Amino acid sequence: MTETEVATAAALFEATLLGRQDAGATILLEFAAAAGAGPLKAPAPGQFYQVRCDTGKEHLLRRPLSAFGASAGQGGLRLSFMVDVVGWGTRRLSLLEPGDSVGMLGPLGRGFEVAGVRKALLVAGGIGAAPLAYLARELDRSGVTYEFLAGFRTVSGVCPGLDELRGGVSVFTEDGSRGEAGVACDGLPEILRRGFDAAFVCGPQEMMAAAAGLCEGAGIPCQVSLDSRMACGIGACRGCVKEGAGGRSLCVCLEGPVFDSRQVSWKKRTEGSGPALR
Repeated sequence: MTETEVATAAALFEATLLGRQDAGATILLEFAAAAGAGPLKAPAPGQFYQVRCDTGKEHLLRRPLSAFGASAGQGGLRLSFMVDVVGWGTRRLSLLEPGDSVGMLGPLGRGFEVAGVRKALLVAGGIGAAPLAYLARELDRSGVTYEFLAGFRTVSGVCPGLDELRGGVSVFTEDGSRGEAGVACDGLPEILRRGFDAAFVCGPQEMMAAAAGLCEGAGIPCQVSLDSRMACGIGACRGCVKEGAGGRSLCVCLEGPVFDSRQVSWKKRTEGSGPALR
């Protein structure tokens, strides 16, 4: 999609919380677009929504949340998000109760490009597992083979639903409380020998830089989902711009959040994990 097509696909609408689930260190929220919102397009894996956290004037800026799941049909659009409570806005979202409504803008940005991919590698760290779990479910539907390496600090942070995926899933926890002890990148050197058409990565900056380097070294095209603080989400304010390779500026909300890893300058980056998810 062109930048114009990405921007014009977004819609401003109200969504009602259907349910919430405390998923250890995160909160899983499921929304339905309010009646009268009209036909809404489901997001591609990797795309995000700007979600309003407050109905008053205390905090006007929305929070960018990557879709964890979505469906669009005769019953309307349903969306789910994994929320990591790290600040004022995400705390307000975590306090929502079923029946509460919030304003949303989306879907926004460029998602993962999977055309022509028959064998994929997914590498996630922490809350970065949310958009990749959505991608994995879409790969299941299309019959694409994949391996999914997912790393978390401890068992309480493990992304829900990984056991339901059809691909090969390897879980790592830093404290060894679930799966293998370590981080997701620990499994990369061995698994890369199997050969893949493409790799898809989302997580902390250091993990993404390491994973991208290993994938590029193995000759495997790698897509990474970047994080940045966002105000508008449509490329107007330029507040999310990050440094790219060769000194190029990357507008994360409009040109990304998913980029070819070779477009990214890793040396000065201090943030990670696919659009903010905060």
